Amino acid sequence: MSGLKKAVESLERQLPIFRIIQAMRGSNSSKQYIASAQYTSLLSRQEDTIKIEVALREPLLTPAVDGPARTLLLDPVSGQPILKPVVVRCISRMEAYAEKFRAALSRREAAIRDFYDLDHAVRKLGIQPHEAQLVALVKQKLAVPGNEPVDIAGPRLAALRQQLEPQLKPVLRDSDFAEFDLDRAFQIVAEMAAKVI
Repeated sequence: MSGLKKAVESLERQLPIFRIIQAMRGSNSSKQYIASAQYTSLLSRQEDTIKIEVALREPLLTPAVDGPARTLLLDPVSGQPILKPVVVRCISRMEAYAEKFRAALSRREAAIRDFYDLDHAVRKLGIQPHEAQLVALVKQKLAVPGNEPVDIAGPRLAALRQQLEPQLKPVLRDSDFAEFDLDRAFQIVAEMAAKVI
């Protein structure tokens, strides 16, 4: 973990646009580390914050992969991405969505972003929630000690509805927000729950 801590501490030197406003600190029996960096947006000229979270809950269930990280920011003249993709080491796509399902099913406080991400993955990225490998990974992840019980009850859906405007809308393009259907997303998660409990 010292390498990660050093990387976060050097962020201001490496990328002067960022200011560390919360140093890296551990929690959850040193299985989760959180830091925050602030920057002034070149577009809005407002202060924005990036939360840096690293979880060390358990080993990966599938091999890590090298994947391209891309930006949505396009050059207004050419219509091409402002930055070229950067290759980063990451968890596999299947395991990433198994993590999303675990979060949607058992996070202590439901987070609308989990449901949006799963809905988007099913509609646009070809994720198949009934795929045996995905279901098996979700089961394995839910079996890890320390997870909250699976919760797909009505109060959870009501809590998610309260997050739509204040938490989801500000971080999405208008077209992406308009396409999102919370009831459809909740149904995707509920169907996974039926397969894993």
